[in-house]
Amino acid sequence: MATIAETLNRAKVRLREASVQNDVLDAQTLLAHALGCDRTYLIINYREELAEEPAAKFGELIERRSAGEPLQYITGHQEFFGLDFIVTPDVLIPRPETEIIVEETIRLAHDLEIESPVIIDVGTGSGCIAVALARELPQSSVIAIDVSIAALLVASQNAKRHNLNDRISFLAADLLSALAQTPIADFLVSNPPYVAQAEMTGLQREVRDWEPALALTDFDDGLSFYRRLMNDAVSRVKSGGYLLCEMGFSQSVEVMAMIDRHYWIEQRLLDDLQGIPRTLLLRRA
Repeated sequence: MATIAETLNRAKVRLREASVQNDVLDAQTLLAHALGCDRTYLIINYREELAEEPAAKFGELIERRSAGEPLQYITGHQEFFGLDFIVTPDVLIPRPETEIIVEETIRLAHDLEIESPVIIDVGTGSGCIAVALARELPQSSVIAIDVSIAALLVASQNAKRHNLNDRISFLAADLLSALAQTPIADFLVSNPPYVAQAEMTGLQREVRDWEPALALTDFDDGLSFYRRLMNDAVSRVKSGGYLLCEMGFSQSVEVMAMIDRHYWIEQRLLDDLQGIPRTLLLRRA
């Protein structure tokens, strides 16, 4: 039988041969997942020999990762805003840049002293935005909308895991037509499908081949959601309320050009950690 250290070294080589970028971290994460322990245990007990069953299970996980399957889909989990979320191939994997929406919504709610904000999350996916906001704003009412029933089931699971299922309402409907069924919101937030159909082939294989296309692209130019949102959100956001949505790397100029400044009196772009405008913030007149 091989030791933990020997097993990890072989797995690292296999992942590297398959062009997996984070080969060391992924190997450690998958072995910890197979053993039901944390990565610290692996470091402390690196000389321990692996039993046949967990070694075989680990080998299967490494082959899945080598084939391009995202680490988060293999383990079934991803961290977002300090919270652990269940993720499946039915939902987009939560990403750090999406936390900007959560951070800014919390800041605005506190600065404006909105005691019981109504928040609508359009295209909730895993529910990461809705759950994080409901947790950080305990007096809020959150409505999470998605066209995918499978995604809503995952989002509902995440709400229950964090004891927020009584604070979040889930609505299965087309991303924007559903707004007619919701109350007027203090905050309308969204991480919409913004990848242009023509750009799908250029995405990383983990994204292109594994994440749900419905959550990635509008099957058009990547901007159709914003065209509808700018119009439909006017009647669903309170006067003085906010619309916050994520954008693609190079979409800020085109998205800003769509704004009707008669309805939206404040327009701001928020940068990600790389200094790239990724979040649009609008304030309703």
